[in-house]
Amino acid sequence: MKKSLIFFLTLLTISTISCNSDDDDDATPILIEEAVIGCNDSNALNYNSNADENDGSCIYSKITFYARFNSFNGIPITKIEILVNGEIVGSINNGFIWTNAPGNCSSTGTVSYKFLDGNTIDWNTNMFLANGQLISSSGTKSPNKSTECIKINVTN
Repeated sequence: MKKSLIFFLTLLTISTISCNSDDDDDATPILIEEAVIGCNDSNALNYNSNADENDGSCIYSKITFYARFNSFNGIPITKIEILVNGEIVGSINNGFIWTNAPGNCSSTGTVSYKFLDGNTIDWNTNMFLANGQLISSSGTKSPNKSTECIKINVTN
């Protein structure tokens, strides 16, 4: 029984080796490297320069819009609408004006927008003044790969 088992295992080993060799005496094993998955968008906060495939885990910065002045040329600002890529994302009403940048990006009276991807956005503001006048401003911004929160003063 032992001799039969040893003979069977020897045959099994020889047949396995011959199946993998393709009758080539100089067969070299091929090493297949597994792809590194992760965030491969260089505009993301969690960018992985070693990632070959994007797994959808990218995290992007956000912009916080704030109003530094409560008037424009001496005329009180009553409301400021914030638009990103043509859509209103929020508004700042009179009474939430900061004389300096807010301490953090989720302060009361600010409007935040979180980037959805690594693309640049267009932003616009509509400042409504107490005399009925409308003042608009605009700009573009890209995600910041090293800072989670980007602050933009909309009343400059």
